Amino acid sequence: MNISTLRAISKNLSNLPNAASWSGFFSGLLVVFVSITGPIAILYQAVQAANLSAELTNSWLLAIFMGSGLFALLMSLRFGIPIIGSWASTTTALLITGLVDHPFSEVIGAYFVASIILMIIGYTGIFNKLMQTIPHAVIMAMLAGVLLTFGVKIFSSTRINPILGVSMLLVFFAAKAIKLRAPVVTAFVIGVAVVALQSKISIPEIKLSIATPVWTNPTFPIGAFFTLTIPIVLLVMTSQNAPGIALLKAVGYTPPINTIVHFGGFLSLLGAGFGGSGVNLSSITASIAITEESDPNPETRYFAGVVAGLAYCVAALFAGVLSTLFGSFPGELTAVLAGIALLPIITTSLVDAMEIKDYRDSAVVTFLVTISGVSALGVGSPFWGLLAGVIVHQLQRLSR
Repeated sequence: MNISTLRAISKNLSNLPNAASWSGFFSGLLVVFVSITGPIAILYQAVQAANLSAELTNSWLLAIFMGSGLFALLMSLRFGIPIIGSWASTTTALLITGLVDHPFSEVIGAYFVASIILMIIGYTGIFNKLMQTIPHAVIMAMLAGVLLTFGVKIFSSTRINPILGVSMLLVFFAAKAIKLRAPVVTAFVIGVAVVALQSKISIPEIKLSIATPVWTNPTFPIGAFFTLTIPIVLLVMTSQNAPGIALLKAVGYTPPINTIVHFGGFLSLLGAGFGGSGVNLSSITASIAITEESDPNPETRYFAGVVAGLAYCVAALFAGVLSTLFGSFPGELTAVLAGIALLPIITTSLVDAMEIKDYRDSAVVTFLVTISGVSALGVGSPFWGLLAGVIVHQLQRLSR
């Protein structure tokens, strides 16, 4: 850290008591509470796909919570605005298919390389140029293809337990209709209540112990670079950092774009070997902390970011408790919750993919190739979907 950074942090720390408010405090806690419901359900789908041990799962949670916490805490104090950290649920969802084709060590290697690439993008300041390299519609179509499984699982799991699925969906959309700040949390509470009444949840023995990081040696095969690394970088930039930056601009802030990207990459690099699936700017939970509902004064609103950062760090230390709780839930509850948490992203990705007429053919091809599960040369369908979409787009440009 340079002198100006330390001075800025010191100034905002000294002003923190004046910035404190109950609304900001609860907004910061709500950010973390939302993250430990829906997004963790997505992570648990990946854990089950890889059949990871409890130790590795706890380490994974520890890494992403601690990384998100340090990101929010340090960035909010440095710039005096509520910069909320998170891990990308979209890239975690990518691992559902990735962990079928690649062992966990290759996933760790992909996160190492993706973190370095993101750091370089942040340091060089080429974020905006790279965002224009691959058509946004094609990237969103790939994202929709990756997430489609989660949306379908809502209803396949509802077929297993109709009362659970229908009640969670109804409550989720009712909460959205009356504009509750965290409809996913409401659906989660109802889901837990339903499975408890059905006697399908066992109360686990909870041990209040500090989570222990577990190192995994990374491996770096070429196939994982195309199947995992490239999609991870693109998804972090397009589904997390870009909309997160847009949210901050929409409420009148001037976000430090390059610092956000490279600091997120740096923290991702530190946590990758312990299972951390990356740290970036939040694009979903950030809206809880950056609006007037959090604090009418935009100059003191950073208090919510500080609270969220500290709460994330506490959650990281007790990651084993959260892991035990989610491990006790029936599979259909986790599947429905993960799908509901991703519904807004699925909707947005489909809308963005089909919004511009000139990109629709390339977007449809990308979407279909991605959901096909086709693989070749050790490279999975997300990459081939991107490649097919770019080729179709270029051919159509030539014809025009």
